[in-house]
Amino acid sequence: MVRTIVLDCSMLHGRVQAHDYLFQALELPDYYGHNLDALYDCLTEADPCTLVLTGAEALRQQHGYGERVLNTLEDAARDNPSLRLRYEDDRSDALHVRFASESDADALLEVYAPYIDTPVTFEYDCPTPEEFAGRIRDIRTVYPYLVLEEDDRVIGYAYAHRARERTAYDWLAELSIYLDWAYTGRGLGRKLYSLLLELLRMQGIRTAMGCIAAPNPSSEALHASLGFHLVGTSKNSGYKNGHWHDVLWYEKSLGAYDVPPAPVIPVGRLDQAAVQALLSRYF
Repeated sequence: MVRTIVLDCSMLHGRVQAHDYLFQALELPDYYGHNLDALYDCLTEADPCTLVLTGAEALRQQHGYGERVLNTLEDAARDNPSLRLRYEDDRSDALHVRFASESDADALLEVYAPYIDTPVTFEYDCPTPEEFAGRIRDIRTVYPYLVLEEDDRVIGYAYAHRARERTAYDWLAELSIYLDWAYTGRGLGRKLYSLLLELLRMQGIRTAMGCIAAPNPSSEALHASLGFHLVGTSKNSGYKNGHWHDVLWYEKSLGAYDVPPAPVIPVGRLDQAAVQALLSRYF
């Protein structure tokens, strides 16, 4: 029988309070060390269980210790298929993720267009639907292009693409993600990005790269929380909205480097049952 445990996220603000509450609510073993690493270890070994989180959205908006607790719960659920998370107040049951098609161009542009006026993207002009559809078509021949929906309305998307042209770069991919601004601060970007990384692992990609125009504290925090490392800064690389912007380069290893890599598997040739199982684990 799968247990269901309701967690009140308002109890996860401070470190001591959070761990005392989790120790009791989750019936953690006596050796539980009252830290996030220990919490992760306990949950990845847990029996089948569903955690229903209430107040998660409000907790994330505070960007404190509680957000780190939520990130740890999500990491554990990612690595333990028998552990499921449900965000009661975030309407997670209404969320759905799928692969993009060219017909999604108009809906994705509605998400992307507001970013044109910001340095998040270095594009000056919003692409046409035809141009955007072409980008989707070109990317999805090899890489994942994910669409996130709530009640059949597109609220975000994420994709990977080739980072460099030469053949030796085949195992390096650059990632991008955009959310409707009304849906930021809920942890959805982190889940979508994590799913994208898992698909890249299945394909045989060895290194994922994130490119961030500074300043962008939320994106920097997202990459750091998912194990990316800042490997370089390109000074004054882009000029937009009257300012020069540095570009931050983040990287994350997705596999070992001690053996020659097999050719990257195009996302459409992956085991589709395994792919769908992975998608359902996240949304």
